[in-house]
Amino acid sequence: MVRPVVAFFLGTLLGLLAAVAALFLLDPAVEAPPPATSEKMSESFDALVDALDEAGEFVEGHQWYGTEREQAESYRHILRTFASALEERFFQDARFPYFRVVRPRTKTGMDNPDQRYLIAALDGRFAYRIWGTRGSSRRLDFTLYVDETQGRTISSISTEDLEVDDDGNFEVILSTEPREGNWLASEPIPVRILVRHVFSDWNTELPGEVHIDRLDVPSGEMPRVDAEIINQRLLDLSADFAERVRHWPEFSRTVIGRFPPNWLSPPRDTGAEGGLPGRLMVGGHYVLEDDEALVIRSYPSHADYQGIQLGHHWWQSLDYADRQTSLTTDQARLSSDGANYFVIAHEDPGVANWLDTEGFQRAEIFMRYDGMYPPEISPGEEPTASVVPLAEVFTHLPPDEPRISPSERAARIALRRRHVQRRVGN
Repeated sequence: MVRPVVAFFLGTLLGLLAAVAALFLLDPAVEAPPPATSEKMSESFDALVDALDEAGEFVEGHQWYGTEREQAESYRHILRTFASALEERFFQDARFPYFRVVRPRTKTGMDNPDQRYLIAALDGRFAYRIWGTRGSSRRLDFTLYVDETQGRTISSISTEDLEVDDDGNFEVILSTEPREGNWLASEPIPVRILVRHVFSDWNTELPGEVHIDRLDVPSGEMPRVDAEIINQRLLDLSADFAERVRHWPEFSRTVIGRFPPNWLSPPRDTGAEGGLPGRLMVGGHYVLEDDEALVIRSYPSHADYQGIQLGHHWWQSLDYADRQTSLTTDQARLSSDGANYFVIAHEDPGVANWLDTEGFQRAEIFMRYDGMYPPEISPGEEPTASVVPLAEVFTHLPPDEPRISPSERAARIALRRRHVQRRVGN
């Protein structure tokens, strides 16, 4: 009789469990509602996918899609541009902003290896507070632009004008209405703030903290996301990415590409053109065979910061952490005749001021002079360039120019990497 009783109770229990399951799992009243769909978001996402596909077609048909090295860099150009646009246009919110830090994996627009860039796209109708600590960087400059690729400058605060308290703290107000103290004049349009930490001595200089908040946030207002917002961000991301991925290689082709190779332009006062006050720039591009070198002679100036860098034609700096592709006057060796001699070559010639081409047979050269008042180079001290046989480099330098060993080079690279890691955080 035991088995029939057990069977009865098991059957009863299973029946009860089935009834409970029917109540809680099968009742139409507690079913999840059917997912809502947004055709707009779907179409906007499709447009983003199309923009990526079109970027590939663009680079593959471009003048800079030449050597295998240039072809490889073209796709990194696409994805670096996409990554920076994704962070800035999709994940950021102008109502509750954070700064985007330009890192080696998200650099675009011929970034300066000697700078830590902080960027935020903002709504000029709002007022913002930028605050932090000065740090030990050589310079800390603020520039507000119209939010367009190479948009015009609206206002700026240079290092010389930044008010900092005794503890190194500062506050900058960005608004359309004038404010006391550090004030960036804005306009009621989409704007873009760029903060530059500039480093000359990589062994001793580090950035301070810089943060941003919107002022006068209405009580109870918080960040939110809905279909309308996401759709607009997808559209903004697609448009910004599509513009920037084409703009910089075309700028390189139509502006710098018009210069003769292995030649440097006369110094250009960008402050007079609406850029950062007190800045001079020199540009050019090289084309070198394996057995050639380009020797650049320049002189230290009265600029607060002076540097030289290499960058490829897709308009990004070369690797400046694990290679010596840039130098400042603090990093460079000063020769006995009072000049700095920079040697651009595909192989290390043992010159202290060698600039590594990273395998690019053709690429860009940029020289920057910041904090230069007046923005002028003394006559006869403008940078010059000349192509020489690689094997004869030392015959074109002062006779007492020393050679550095591979171990000395490796030690210099280790210091560079350490600084870049500390500068960008990770």
